[in-house]
Amino acid sequence: MRARILMVGVAIALVAAACGNSGSSGKTSSTIPVGGSTASSIDPNSLKQHLPVTAPGVTDTEIRVAAVLTETNPIGATFSPVADGINAYFKMINDGGGLYGRQLKLTNVHDDQLGQNAQAVQASLSSDKAFATFVASILFTGAKALARANQPTFIWNINPEFAGKNNMFADKGALCFKCPGHILPWIAKQLGATKVGIIAYGVSAESTDCADGIQASFAKYPTAKVVYEDKSLPFAAGLAAQVTAMKNAGVTLIGTCIDGNESFTLGKEMQRQGMQAVQELPFGYDPDFVAKNADVFENAIVSPQFVAFEHQPRIPEIQKLYEWAQKIGKPVKELTAGGWIIADEFVTGLKLAGPSFSQQKVIDALNTLTSYTDNGFIQPIDWTKQHQEPLGHPEAQSKLDCGNFVKVTAGKFVPLYAEPDKPWVCFNRTDPTVDNPQHLSFVTP
Repeated sequence: MRARILMVGVAIALVAAACGNSGSSGKTSSTIPVGGSTASSIDPNSLKQHLPVTAPGVTDTEIRVAAVLTETNPIGATFSPVADGINAYFKMINDGGGLYGRQLKLTNVHDDQLGQNAQAVQASLSSDKAFATFVASILFTGAKALARANQPTFIWNINPEFAGKNNMFADKGALCFKCPGHILPWIAKQLGATKVGIIAYGVSAESTDCADGIQASFAKYPTAKVVYEDKSLPFAAGLAAQVTAMKNAGVTLIGTCIDGNESFTLGKEMQRQGMQAVQELPFGYDPDFVAKNADVFENAIVSPQFVAFEHQPRIPEIQKLYEWAQKIGKPVKELTAGGWIIADEFVTGLKLAGPSFSQQKVIDALNTLTSYTDNGFIQPIDWTKQHQEPLGHPEAQSKLDCGNFVKVTAGKFVPLYAEPDKPWVCFNRTDPTVDNPQHLSFVTP
């Protein structure tokens, strides 16, 4: 989660002055339920019924949706692959006969050009008349307009604006900037790291909040001591002084609240000074970037927000993603997976709403789910409570604190800490230690 909030904050700082990050990961015991959404209990025959429906974007033959994406992004990668993931999922559904006698269509994609999200959202609401809207935006300034319209909205969630809006759904619940988590202290314990360093941008409230979250994590789960912290960095800092200080302090694990380019700078400076330490990268699940800079990121640890593609055997949902992305001629990337996940969530809502579906029925149906996982692709989301920001609403926290991990080895991601068919390391949120992890799969048997 820190990666996504960090991305938001970087954009704010560069476009309107700020940058982002945070952490919220978790813990488990043998009482943890596994399984996904309740859509599996639906009578498949009902999905073939074709009833008259009067709703925006719905015709006798199609259910049309729109998307607002940051496609033009001067500070980083385009979010266009989200549309690829949506289209791949829709092709799978459509080639299987569609839903309720209709084809699913992503008919309009608006580029918010990083700083024009509110305008792009309003243009879509005014002209597209779509049944639902998909969003993957660095700056989600159109969130209030979508909430006022009560538009079913599905987002790749890096956005604090998501919180508190019950018409919105995502690959994870509302983000938490400062929440302590089990994951980084547990990683420290696995590595035998007793001294931790933290670096963050001082020009970004979200980045400094991220640093506070790491501090809070080690305060609550004291597997190691934070011996160095700098949360005053400007963007594109050289980091020579910081690396010297961390080396002298004996740091062997670095919690980063910085973007990928800064992590690269950090790695290069560590090489130059001969510092041996592991970077935990919140913004690192990019195989091309890692392959090009293999020596710099050697031994770095990344925790993707979904089951990493490298875990073997691949879960069925990942196999389907690759199969259907290939059928539309698109490569599979992190954001392709993001589009696939939120497309599944949308279709799950439609299935639960029934053949006489409406926008409100889709929203209401999804808000009954207590363990949505996209067939084990993501950790469980409880939509009866996870719309709320959990720092201000502790009751909104997920029951589990989970991560799955890959390690950079010779320029490639290698699965780490997983057990066969159980890629997730989870903790019960209420566990006061990191001593009771459980390896889990959320794939429905």
